[in-house]
Amino acid sequence: MEDIQSGIHKEEMKMNVDLRVDAPSSTPRISHDVRQKIVNLAKDGVRKRRGKHVQTFQTPMRPITPSSLLDSICWSISEPTSTASIYVDSSSFEAPKLQNTCFSYDGNEDVKESEFSFVNLSRPLKESEISETVLKSNFLTILFPIDRFSEIGPCSRTYFSDSGFKCLQVLDYIYAFYQEDMSVQDIELAIHTDSRHADQLRSVYCSHETTERGYVEFKRVEFMGSRKSFEMLKRISGDNSSNMYELVIRA
Repeated sequence: MEDIQSGIHKEEMKMNVDLRVDAPSSTPRISHDVRQKIVNLAKDGVRKRRGKHVQTFQTPMRPITPSSLLDSICWSISEPTSTASIYVDSSSFEAPKLQNTCFSYDGNEDVKESEFSFVNLSRPLKESEISETVLKSNFLTILFPIDRFSEIGPCSRTYFSDSGFKCLQVLDYIYAFYQEDMSVQDIELAIHTDSRHADQLRSVYCSHETTERGYVEFKRVEFMGSRKSFEMLKRISGDNSSNMYELVIRA
């Protein structure tokens, strides 16, 4: 199932140069045979998950999900996911520690111990951490901030994975989202917001190049301004079984 989905995703990425969000009629062309395979595999997956509950005489229940995901990750959403690192305890340089600023340890043993309390350290992710399953659910909905000062509500995207969601997989979703051009709907709202990034968008919106092209080219990450530092994915309040997470990003 995931192999087919991955193949379709790659085809969509290749077609992304020509398929603009400003043109709703533009959709990836998927053959009937591929669609049929996707449907059959989807039904098989549903039956298998349903069968597990039947075999154990369980009523299908939604498991409790973590209140936050990836809260020890240090990363800028504008950079490739390969640059992501993990916060470490300043006393051991090993144990993960959630803080607000990343700082890489340079190996200087002469730094005073008192200074460590004001410094947050990070190290590269290990292979085991990259491939770690951070959410065992089959669905993940992310609420993405789309502007610097949160004048506009978040944009929602839902993802499916038959085997749960891994650390790097989730970061890839986030990076890919912010590399997209803003949608027509987002732009129609964003031109009314108050920021210098909105000024830039308004200039692009009414430029001769945009008029000739027929659509606006403005990446989502550009509209975030300095708000690019990943903090965590926070589960929405009120439901401890929810698969919906708010992406928390700070300047």
